[in-house]
Amino acid sequence: MSASEIVPGVYVVKGKFADEFGFISSYLVVDSGNVAVIDPGTAGDPGSLTTDAIRGLGLDPKHDVVAILCTHGHPDHIGGAARLKKATGAQVMIHSADAELMTDPQSFVEKRLWIDTAGKLAMKVERGPLRVNYREMTPDRLLRDGEEIRVGDVALRTIHTGGHSAGHCVFYDSSRKILFSGDEVNNFPNEPRKFYVDMTGSLPKKMSALDRLSSLKPEFLLPAHDMAHILSDVGLQFEEARNSVLHFQDVLLAYLTARGDADVEQLRYDMSEGRGIPVPTSMAWLLPTTISVALSSLEKAGLVRRTGVGVWKRV
Repeated sequence: MSASEIVPGVYVVKGKFADEFGFISSYLVVDSGNVAVIDPGTAGDPGSLTTDAIRGLGLDPKHDVVAILCTHGHPDHIGGAARLKKATGAQVMIHSADAELMTDPQSFVEKRLWIDTAGKLAMKVERGPLRVNYREMTPDRLLRDGEEIRVGDVALRTIHTGGHSAGHCVFYDSSRKILFSGDEVNNFPNEPRKFYVDMTGSLPKKMSALDRLSSLKPEFLLPAHDMAHILSDVGLQFEEARNSVLHFQDVLLAYLTARGDADVEQLRYDMSEGRGIPVPTSMAWLLPTTISVALSSLEKAGLVRRTGVGVWKRV
């Protein structure tokens, strides 16, 4: 069977291993003959493995899937939504702040990345999990913070976090303390300190989300790209994730102070070559995007200021 059971009624379907991003995975929540799919993956991965897994559980994808939940609108999380909807007829759900990434897929490249014209052209031949190779679709339901999605007798509470992207949500089964964290916690496998945000993301909101989610004291943390974490290990993941955001900002400020003034590209070079913190390496635009968002947050905090077009200085 293509699904592995984590706890009773919760399964992970792993697609291909995508280098730095780890496995492209979907989660199945199953109860009373009903199934919810959390994060349908890319346009091709996990792909048919998801419906095969549902059949392997003795269920019918055409009749038993009640929801397709997307934690956010990046290509590795919504690219497979249309295909899965066609196979199941289930409603596709996403927060309104990321719905545009479904209705206009190219907006991921045009609006969500700090990227120049050459980079936009390069994205057309990108082969990784953030490749935009799916057609537009309209989500069936826009999620709101606090609303519950019922899967049989299981209630999944939607929690809007908005750190990784403006519309990022996590889903929480409070009765069993299971948190499906998408990319808000443990953005990459085996390294809770490595993360990125898109241009609509926010480091203060990410920190607030980490504090809020940690206070729930989940016993199972199920990220989109990392392995499951349980019991005491969950708290350690939150601690590392919080520290990573603080450390990222500290290192950014240190490099900006050392240079006197700098643009995003100069800071990207310093942070990637300095190797003081783990940063994304497989896509050239993720680090400068995160730096740009961080600078905007630090500007609001009164710690940096703009001295010219695209040039920043420590206050």
